[in-house]
Amino acid sequence: MLFISLAEDARASSILCYDCNSAFDPRCGEEFDSFSLGIVNCSLRDPPEHLEPIEPTFCRSIKMEIYGKVRVVRQCGYVADDEVKEQSCRRVVGNGDLFVTYCTCNTDLCNSGVAQNYQQMAFMSAVLLLLLW
Repeated sequence: MLFISLAEDARASSILCYDCNSAFDPRCGEEFDSFSLGIVNCSLRDPPEHLEPIEPTFCRSIKMEIYGKVRVVRQCGYVADDEVKEQSCRRVVGNGDLFVTYCTCNTDLCNSGVAQNYQQMAFMSAVLLLLLW
């Protein structure tokens, strides 16, 4: 009885995500090829060493643009800045030619792309420019 209860709890909180890095596997990049990449059950992964044991609750994709080179990382998410909605992205601009786009989502295999909200972000940027101009 106890075993069944634990299995049900683990299954209820698990999320499936893609886990890859385009620096090591080009199929993980902007031209994402999900057909040949594996799927990870995040609840079976150990959290990063710098975190206390915590259950992953979302997927994330990170697109880094550094001096014209692009790297994409897809992984399980453990600690969110804000509440993770179905799909949300934010873009951070660093010094020089550094841009990072963080996308988080809370449904299975939702981290297949980092550009899902680019159109929305572009529209909002255009509206802000018109208001400020």
